[in-house]
Amino acid sequence: MESRFRANHPLYKFFALCCFLLVVVFLMQRSNVSMDEELNQLPKVTRSEILSKPKPQQYYVKTSKCQIPYVDPFNSEVMEFYKPESLVTCSNQSDLIWTDYNERLKSHVLHIDEEVALQLLNFTDAEFNCFYREISYGSKADTYDKLRANKYFTDGYLVPRHVEGIIVECQTAEEPKLVLQKDAFVFIQYQQLPKDLVKPKGVRKPSVIMYGIDSLSRINLRRTMPKVFNFLKGPGWFEMQGYNKVADNSFPNILAILSGYSERTAKENVCDTNEPGCLDKMPMMWKFYENASYLTGYAEDESNSNHFNYLKPGFERKPMDYYFRPLLRALEEEMDVYRLPEHDYMRYCLGRRMANRYIYDYGRQFTHRFVHERPIWGMFWSNHFSHDDPFMPSAMQDKVLGDLLEFQGNKDFEEMIMIFFADHGTRFGRLTQLKEGFLEERLPMMFIYLPPWFRETYPTYAKALELNQHRLSSNFDLHNTLKHIVEIGGTPDGPQLPKSFDCPTCQSLFYPLPEDRTCSQAGIEEHWCTCEPYKVIHGREWTEPIADSVIDRMNEYLVHKNLSQLCSNLTLNYIHKTEIKTGLNASWHDELKEVETAVYRIKFKVEQNSADFQATVVYNSVTKNAEVDVEKISRTNTYKEDSTCIDDKLAKLYCICFSDLKPER
Repeated sequence: MESRFRANHPLYKFFALCCFLLVVVFLMQRSNVSMDEELNQLPKVTRSEILSKPKPQQYYVKTSKCQIPYVDPFNSEVMEFYKPESLVTCSNQSDLIWTDYNERLKSHVLHIDEEVALQLLNFTDAEFNCFYREISYGSKADTYDKLRANKYFTDGYLVPRHVEGIIVECQTAEEPKLVLQKDAFVFIQYQQLPKDLVKPKGVRKPSVIMYGIDSLSRINLRRTMPKVFNFLKGPGWFEMQGYNKVADNSFPNILAILSGYSERTAKENVCDTNEPGCLDKMPMMWKFYENASYLTGYAEDESNSNHFNYLKPGFERKPMDYYFRPLLRALEEEMDVYRLPEHDYMRYCLGRRMANRYIYDYGRQFTHRFVHERPIWGMFWSNHFSHDDPFMPSAMQDKVLGDLLEFQGNKDFEEMIMIFFADHGTRFGRLTQLKEGFLEERLPMMFIYLPPWFRETYPTYAKALELNQHRLSSNFDLHNTLKHIVEIGGTPDGPQLPKSFDCPTCQSLFYPLPEDRTCSQAGIEEHWCTCEPYKVIHGREWTEPIADSVIDRMNEYLVHKNLSQLCSNLTLNYIHKTEIKTGLNASWHDELKEVETAVYRIKFKVEQNSADFQATVVYNSVTKNAEVDVEKISRTNTYKEDSTCIDDKLAKLYCICFSDLKPER
């Protein structure tokens, strides 16, 4: 009794509480000492990162021979006029006809929504009929013949396996017939596996899907599609931040990726890409994949402006297994076309759908249908929402993100390497006039995804790709990488595929790129190179002779091409900006002095139709002579209404037709 009383006495409780508090204080002090000791033991740079905010990125690439500065996509200069675009829909009606794919039957199914029909019939009991007309391929690879006879169908109709595209209509049954709704669908129809692929598999072959968006730089992707950019930062994705284009516009940049040639060397060694039949002869990438038993597919969304038909002859034979252009030609001619008022060049709507939805739906079908049972290669490319308006991608980002999420949801990414890329950045308009306009144009986005099994099987390739994210790379490296993927799935003693013809020093991105790589080693000519800094120079007496000399070379070029009877002689209006190449070792405060021979970058306007140009030129101030490849001079404002008198794709950049001359203001 006495001991129990003492244990509960208030003095004992107070004493116990004091002891407990002393222990707590002691432990907290020990904890603080331990944390300080751990921080002191960390490397200084790591400790600094923990105790301060991370520094903003300053460079895409910073190596001993190449420094490509990072551009804030939301800097104050661009935010003065950047405005995200709103999505314009092509129809407010619900779908009367819709399709799905029956996996068990390997067939597409047409469905009719009776509730939508009731609404379109104003809730009357009027009868209606639905029919489709099949799009049949033409005698030439790039055309379609005509629409076949009406084929009536009911809900649940199985589309025959030979049908790849249809125009559908639902009409009232009684006269006068009223069209309730008109629509179009394209189908990737199932193909049986070849016998050699049914056999037990050898080395696992990765599929390759190339998802392309025209004229989208890595800077503008971050600006207009932040949701997409965040997705592309996920596991397995690698951004080639040193990826630098090798030519001016779409065709030569895509040709370099798909063939390894420039137009000039192709003409010298294979054939002239302007001549009919040449594109069929070129060693295009899909041929190597077909030879390795890959199924191949290709689609673009603007038939007049696509890579192989804009001022080019196109293909005479069907180039790959699934080729979209004949279907697109039918859609463009048979469906109502809508163009955005401020961008009347590209078709925005084909019937009830945006043009790019047909393309990317075709790509998704192609991937979903085959990627889990056989190797495939496909390229799916959209021009219409990014070519004419650099900010229109902001309206499309949810659509593009939806495509990527669908690939992810179907587990397609587990089987394929994806190339998410562009051909170049913005080439015209206000973005090119910014301080960073040079970079906006020359640094297209480039992301490569490697599936988990590939990263585990080939860890050195994944490590090299991770390293190469911040090293200079080009279209020719991507060409070699695509061929490397073909070789990975082949036999160990199989022949190695030829590497890019135009760049013998280029390589697969699955091997580490040299730290001291230069533009010339990556097949990038000086005019497109973003590696070395330039400084602005002033003074008409210094800059005007350079511009005059460049314009002289341009006029000589028009004479040499026998175009001087059609194209006006060019004369200088004024100079926007002149810069001199300083080299990586120059300090910003070094005084600039006119030297006898130097490399200059000059932007100028000519009197004729206020055409703007940018040239990179080696200029001798003593001889007043400019060394410049005229066909590498950039046209930095639109020229579609200036050169209607000629069809030469390159000369159109520099020709101001007499017939198109506008009166001087």
